[in-house]
Amino acid sequence: MTAPRVLRLPRNVHGRDFVIGDVHGAYDLVIKGMKDVEFDRRYDRLLSVGDLIDRGPESARCLKFLRQSFTFSIKGNHEQNLLDIYKDGDPGPELLGVFARMFSMQWWLTTAEDDRQAILAELAQLPVAIEIETLRGTVGMVHGDVPKGMPWATFLQKVAAGDAGVLEVALEGRRRLEDGDLSGVDGVGRLFVGHTVQYGGAKKFGNVYAVDTGAVFNLIKGDEQCGLTIANIAFRTEALVNAVPRGAQNVMAIEADQHDEKPFGVYAPR
Repeated sequence: MTAPRVLRLPRNVHGRDFVIGDVHGAYDLVIKGMKDVEFDRRYDRLLSVGDLIDRGPESARCLKFLRQSFTFSIKGNHEQNLLDIYKDGDPGPELLGVFARMFSMQWWLTTAEDDRQAILAELAQLPVAIEIETLRGTVGMVHGDVPKGMPWATFLQKVAAGDAGVLEVALEGRRRLEDGDLSGVDGVGRLFVGHTVQYGGAKKFGNVYAVDTGAVFNLIKGDEQCGLTIANIAFRTEALVNAVPRGAQNVMAIEADQHDEKPFGVYAPR
């Protein structure tokens, strides 16, 4: 059975919802971020913008991460790359070596075959977009981008229908962020994206919030401009600019007394 490309989550009436930026195998930072915000595994939910794997040596931990009852993730381009490698069956060790260098997936070469199959099965079930209902309004998530000028509802319809062009933008698009485009996405309160690293902290582009802050580069390179962003999706907008690294391992946490219960403002694209 084909996994749905769009996942809709009802309002979390018992706890909080947190979004995290691209992990790329930096799971120690995820654990640290959860501790920083006093994450409650019984009631809170953890929402990933994708790219759980590659670059970082702990990428195989994605299997345990995805099997937690409180975690939800969309598919990133790195997850899609791995699935594409196996779309016609096992490519064999020689081609895997080529792909490992191409996609920074050396971790895959040392992963046991049983775990490989389990990971592929989990990744195949990931949606391309998530929509979450909150007290403040609707929140969306996609790894790359929404085509410029396309309303959120239309985007979801085209993703669900498998529109190839829209799916490519959803997984790989980054023009909005590269251009500093503030036009936003109509029909959604706020939209979280990953894919394009924001050095020094998460950034706001209209109602689009870019939360890939290069966690793995802090982990493997010690880059102090990078770290993991973990944010309560109901945060006040001004809290974003006050998110600061905590400790030797950078975690930009947006939570304590920084969330809001007022409805999201109606975003009017320019």
